[in-house]
Amino acid sequence: MAAYLFFDTVRLNPATGGVLNVSAMLLSHMRASGGQHRVEPVSERFPRLYRLFDRLRLSRFILDTLLYNYQLLRSALLREQVLCVFPNYFLPQAAFGRHADSIVIVHDLQYKYFPAYFGPRKVRWLDWCLKRIARSASNVVFISESSQKDFAKFFGPCARSTVILNPVDAGVAAPASSDEKPERFLIAAYHYYPHKNFAGVLRLFRAMRERGLVDTLHVTGDGAAKVEQIIRQHAPELRAQIVLRGKVERRVLVDLFRRSVAFVSMSTFEGFNLSAAEAATLGVPVLLSDIPVHEELFAEYGCLVDAERPDLARIEQYLQSHRRQRPQWAHAARCKPATVAAHYLTLKA
Repeated sequence: MAAYLFFDTVRLNPATGGVLNVSAMLLSHMRASGGQHRVEPVSERFPRLYRLFDRLRLSRFILDTLLYNYQLLRSALLREQVLCVFPNYFLPQAAFGRHADSIVIVHDLQYKYFPAYFGPRKVRWLDWCLKRIARSASNVVFISESSQKDFAKFFGPCARSTVILNPVDAGVAAPASSDEKPERFLIAAYHYYPHKNFAGVLRLFRAMRERGLVDTLHVTGDGAAKVEQIIRQHAPELRAQIVLRGKVERRVLVDLFRRSVAFVSMSTFEGFNLSAAEAATLGVPVLLSDIPVHEELFAEYGCLVDAERPDLARIEQYLQSHRRQRPQWAHAARCKPATVAAHYLTLKA
């Protein structure tokens, strides 16, 4: 029986965003793997210490370092083999060894392309963390080939690395016929961050509305105040046609996906784009910015768009073709949570 210690300390930092969802889903499905593997989160193995750090708002990095070195010493004394899973780029400093007993997930290297979004201190911190990962003997997991290539570009290849796409649990797509018409709105479903390029979404929405393809834009997720500000700056005349829904329940989001003309994302950078993957899994058309990871994962399913000069004729043709053909996303099976979890459980020290 293999044993895994899952460092779910990312929950101590709610600002981590989509990484929290991916981490929780991965942990849940690794634990559901049956009796062959024992998977335990540190929040359950060390509940009092975890709650103390949570209550005092102490750094998860300190907690990770304390717990990892405790486990390292315990494994050496008791000769037990435990793989430690770090779901968000941080490998703790170790008293000895090169982290051969570790799995660490690198989501993206956005900070290398848009350092202004992070600030000098965070950039130095991420550089230090990723350089250590590159020199380690850990199992390094990248969530896309694009992220793996970016890492090699800046830090060189890892001794042990693999690509495992993110788990995607969007529910079961409802049966649909080519005669079923979507409602006339776009759906933009993600929390606000600068790289999400909401101004680009507004430009595309305005162009599609003027062409008569859609009437309204529905926006979900955190950051409504910032989105309001961007609307006032870039498209105040469209405010009445934009519905800001905030955070919604999963069933509501899935319903919005299924009823929409298309999901839209004009991100300037992504390591995977979980929302786009959820929409594609449900069979929804996706209009995406032309960036490397969208080319990698969605080129054959979605429509890649120049956010500055969208080709509306091509978009209209894509939407009509998608409605007729009802294609399936090529990576849907690979991204099933149980499949992703099983892949992680094949990684060994």
